[in-house]
Amino acid sequence: MGKRSRLGAAVLTTVVLASGCAGADSTPDVRKADTGRKGPLLVNILGAPTTLDPAVACGVNDMHLMDNLYSRLVDYGVKPGPAPGTTIFDPGAYRPDLATSWEIGDDGKTYTFKLAGGAKFASGAPIDAKAVKYSLDRTLTMGMCGKSYLNDGYDKPALIKKVEVVDPATVSVELRWPDPNFLQALAQPAASIVDPTVIEAHGGIAKGKANTHFANNPAGASGPFVLKSYEPGRSATLAANPAYHGKRPASENVQVNFITDTSTLLLQARNGKADVTVGLSKKAARSLEGNPCCKVAAFPSALSLDIALNWRYAPFANEKLRRALTHAFPYQEMLASVGQGYGEPFYGPMPPDMVGYNAEGSRQRQYDPDLARKLIAESGVPTPVTFELSIPAGQEELSEFATAVQSVLSKVDVKVTVREIPPSERAKILNSGAYEAIVISGGPGIVDPGYLLSYDMSCDSPYNITKICVPEADTNWAAARQTMDADKRQEHWDKVTAAWVEASPKLKFWSVPAMVAMDGSMSSLHYSVHPNFSTWK
Repeated sequence: MGKRSRLGAAVLTTVVLASGCAGADSTPDVRKADTGRKGPLLVNILGAPTTLDPAVACGVNDMHLMDNLYSRLVDYGVKPGPAPGTTIFDPGAYRPDLATSWEIGDDGKTYTFKLAGGAKFASGAPIDAKAVKYSLDRTLTMGMCGKSYLNDGYDKPALIKKVEVVDPATVSVELRWPDPNFLQALAQPAASIVDPTVIEAHGGIAKGKANTHFANNPAGASGPFVLKSYEPGRSATLAANPAYHGKRPASENVQVNFITDTSTLLLQARNGKADVTVGLSKKAARSLEGNPCCKVAAFPSALSLDIALNWRYAPFANEKLRRALTHAFPYQEMLASVGQGYGEPFYGPMPPDMVGYNAEGSRQRQYDPDLARKLIAESGVPTPVTFELSIPAGQEELSEFATAVQSVLSKVDVKVTVREIPPSERAKILNSGAYEAIVISGGPGIVDPGYLLSYDMSCDSPYNITKICVPEADTNWAAARQTMDADKRQEHWDKVTAAWVEASPKLKFWSVPAMVAMDGSMSSLHYSVHPNFSTWK
């Protein structure tokens, strides 16, 4: 998937026999507002895709349409959301999509899936085991971002050994080693089932190369919607897929507008220009409180606000200095002001909304500027300590956060200068380590600590952006990733947390919820890490 896409949940290994499909509406319709509004469901969403090809898609913006156009073998589970009429994806559970059931071999390395009978692509071609194998093999062969998602972040060697057709309604996947998180890998857009007839009609599959046709054109449709029109960077029009194997979408037509300016996003939400607005800033969300235009919901996520400290910058190789900085911040005050009160302070390797999180072991460091000054003196690093803090350009919230960091650290004899970096350069800077400290507000593409820590901690990982290396944590991380027993796996995660916290490898501030505004016409909305509009009503 490339390093960039790693910046963006636990696992069931039991057999799932429940009938159903992605898009089944389990949301109680408790908001009975009926405005009599006609026309398509209007969705404004922050950011725009750079591709429609699930094998190529990297960052979160690329995923805005994927779950609507394509089905996968499995989908995330569903649990109640934070507001009436809402649900949220459950990264600790999975439900059937194209697979009606699955079995996992005793060794944890073989997954056998039974497919929904009679499923068809929008073209009328069958969605059978051959189409599933073709789709998964395509993602692996192309070797783009999707390959890493599908392999749960494992690279050399890859996790997946082979995909086989058992019979027209059965497909098996053999892994090289057990991976309790593999079902979540199959819930990613990278595991989308594409139409082989469409792919072959437009150039087929080239090893190690993207097919440019599918950057702006769908690779068929196996999901709840078909793409009626698409203006790259601006908008997409979706219509219910008449061939869809699951429950028909709650809204027959969806108009999606890709908004890249946060001020425009807020203005249109306030003026009633959208039924749903996804990606509001925390300040924007707070400004809508009490406004009759809409109701705002803060959906839990696996995102967090961090400052990554580059261990290759000499002062940050000093553990006492890193520990000192963790005691320098009034976290609750900063959350109330800069974070608008949205989020939960913590200090640990994984955020509160991720399975594997240990609340007791991840309590936020105590604000104690005297202790911070004492530890800085003991560290031997000359004062004033100086470093450059990089932030993405054009993001008002992060700019305010950086200003607060400057102010707070000046009180413990630490001088911070702020560098704004263009979004187009951020990935290169992260991957090359061309920074001293950098603000990261985000999370992993796969909501699991194994995947997250493969780029945020693992000593030997080529994706380790900060060069954090905590050997004891690393050993338990590697063990957890291949431990199928949930209780034993949690024991490893607890040891990871303890060793990580002891090393004080970076600065952690608070979890970052996803902000969604809904107007009074909305009666049902499901939030997922990859938007799926099929139950939105």
